[in-house]
Amino acid sequence: MIRQYFFNQFKRHPGDFSPAARLRSFGESRIFSVIFAIALFSLVSGCRQNSNRIATLPAAPPPRGFRFSPTPQPAKPLVPTFPAVPAILPKPAILGAAYAPVILLPSQMPQPLIRVKITAELPTPPHIRAWLYRGKIKILRLADGKFIALNILPMEDYLAGVLSRELYRSWLPATYRAQAIAARTYALYQIETFGLTHPWDVTGTQSSQVYGGKKAETRVAWQAVQATRGLVMYGDSRGLTGIFCAYFSACNGGASQSAKAAWGDHAVSTLRGRLLGDLDANCPEFNWPVKTYTLRQITSAVQHWGVINHLDYLSELGPLATVHITRRDSLTGRPMVITVTDVNGHVGKLRAEEFRLALLFDPDTAVHAPPSSFFDIKSVGQFIQLTHGHGDGHGVGLSQWGAQTLAGRGATARYILNVYYPGNTLHRLW
Repeated sequence: MIRQYFFNQFKRHPGDFSPAARLRSFGESRIFSVIFAIALFSLVSGCRQNSNRIATLPAAPPPRGFRFSPTPQPAKPLVPTFPAVPAILPKPAILGAAYAPVILLPSQMPQPLIRVKITAELPTPPHIRAWLYRGKIKILRLADGKFIALNILPMEDYLAGVLSRELYRSWLPATYRAQAIAARTYALYQIETFGLTHPWDVTGTQSSQVYGGKKAETRVAWQAVQATRGLVMYGDSRGLTGIFCAYFSACNGGASQSAKAAWGDHAVSTLRGRLLGDLDANCPEFNWPVKTYTLRQITSAVQHWGVINHLDYLSELGPLATVHITRRDSLTGRPMVITVTDVNGHVGKLRAEEFRLALLFDPDTAVHAPPSSFFDIKSVGQFIQLTHGHGDGHGVGLSQWGAQTLAGRGATARYILNVYYPGNTLHRLW
């Protein structure tokens, strides 16, 4: 209708613009406006109604080779990954922190007092026969409520109670003097490191140095202490010079190892692995017989070592299937890293000295740890054999049996210390 109306409007002739025609045109215009408004209103209303509807598009056809799943598939549960072995094995927590490799001290200092823990941690205060010790006895209650006894005494008096517990009484004076300097250096290092954050500096057992009080003192021990009074060794590390942790053991089996290789201490120039031949061949454990363990025993020991040192890549291992030496010192041939694999293919690693300590700390009393960590490994069915074993102890620093051999050849204490702590220098601090 609207289209036809516009068509008719444009068909008019010029003569149609008479007054009557104009009047008629005016009326038609009013009628047209009303009709146009009604039509426009209807159009707008229709658009609003359509806008409220939800358009439904036809589903697109699936691409070729694609299958629709009627229901979504549930995600597969994540399989927990086994803890990874770090690239650099950490120092075991049970052995304490890795302190600074060398400690700087003044050129002169007064003789220090040393605090020796002479008892285990006990639920009740221990009874100590004080007359058996120099210095004073102190009973200390720890934060956990347990009690210990401390012997607090001058350094030189302490050393006199150490030497004859560390060496045979019949050994030569040069051996005693070398041991006195090494023991003094070790003890002073402990005072300046461990002792700063603990109630004691050293223990009276093999975990530090064996100490026996007055009853352990001998004439040769006192002579060595007096002859070397105040003498300590200095070593170098990263351009610094100072006292270092002068480790020693009974017998290194022909080759020493560094403290870094043994348990992860910082490197010190005076504590490095060396080939030393048969210097300590007189030691009963210079060569020791085959030691045999079941895979179950080794599994228990390694897992327990992981637990007490918070090493989840060891504590979470299953039953072990294989045990292998995977790294050796290129100079000495001593094993450095032992790799264990469980029946599930999970892998753990630990230092050779840690492996020995794991067997030593294992709560199964039927397991006897090897004398040293210098050995080969042979698998025999469900058994692991440690073969070609050499030495007694960790093999870091001085070999007590080797020192005695050198002393028997006429070597001085200074010479002995240069063999086992190469590059050291002596300083008299008091």
